Amino acid sequence: MKQALLIVDHGSRRAGSHELLREVAGVMRERFGLSIVHYAHMELAEPTIQQGFDACVADGAQEVIVHPYFLGPGHHVMTGIPILVRQAASRHPGVVCRLTEPLGVHSKIGEVILERMTESQDNNPISAVPLEREVAREDAHPHGHSRASDAPFRFCPRCGMALASRRIKPDGPELQACPGCSFVHYLNPKVAAGTIFTLDGGIVLVQRAIPPAYGKWVFPGGFVDRGERVEAAAVRETLEEVNLHVEIDRLLNVYSYEDSVAVIIAYAAHVVGGELQAKDEALDVKIFPPSSIPWQDLAFRSAHDAIKDYIAHRF
Repeated sequence: MKQALLIVDHGSRRAGSHELLREVAGVMRERFGLSIVHYAHMELAEPTIQQGFDACVADGAQEVIVHPYFLGPGHHVMTGIPILVRQAASRHPGVVCRLTEPLGVHSKIGEVILERMTESQDNNPISAVPLEREVAREDAHPHGHSRASDAPFRFCPRCGMALASRRIKPDGPELQACPGCSFVHYLNPKVAAGTIFTLDGGIVLVQRAIPPAYGKWVFPGGFVDRGERVEAAAVRETLEEVNLHVEIDRLLNVYSYEDSVAVIIAYAAHVVGGELQAKDEALDVKIFPPSSIPWQDLAFRSAHDAIKDYIAHRF
């Protein structure tokens, strides 16, 4: 079975910070002889976990081992990354996927720390600075909020070389292409589907447990798998997120925006079974009367527009 390693870190908006993970992937290839090694970021930058997983499969991997490049088993390692990895793996039936433990406490960690201690002898000592003289970092947000990065896909997910802008067709747009292999980063839209329905007189909304828009509210839905009927995807995602079986009544609308990579297809539906429950990708699930929709805390513009359309036709 052809095996691949996918190394995942958190991701950062700071320029140049992603070079570290790229170098780690290079070490695993060159020093340890692994033939398929890719890297990905959980959020804030590309390649995403989905892109990294896809690259492993494109290179012929039949088994993908995902290593969280984190020190300990925090929320990201225990919840965020497994959810995103499951989503990525769901697009490749038949490919085996396993998650490793994070770096954790290992005897070799001590060797690295001792080496760093020795190296520090050449560094200048840090002098204490009064708190009132500290300067705020430009990348620090006073409230600790973060948002998804709109940085371009800069490195080839197959070979790691820097991508360059190239016009593939004379009359086509400039695309990011790899000068070292045949990879081209096509900016194709992503199709998502979801359902809006009433239960006990209100609309069921999910509080997101994954980025982007972590903690915000949205109607049940998610990405459509390749080869899956859109209506079936909407029904499946509803069951996976809120534990309810629904049947489609009609197409509500299709929502797309100039600044978004997603095309959202929303259906009006009705409940035929199940018991309302927040599942893996939800922090919470609630029933909101139309007069109490949390408009300011909705996750996406499409959620706002679709719920507004649903209320206009339903109530």
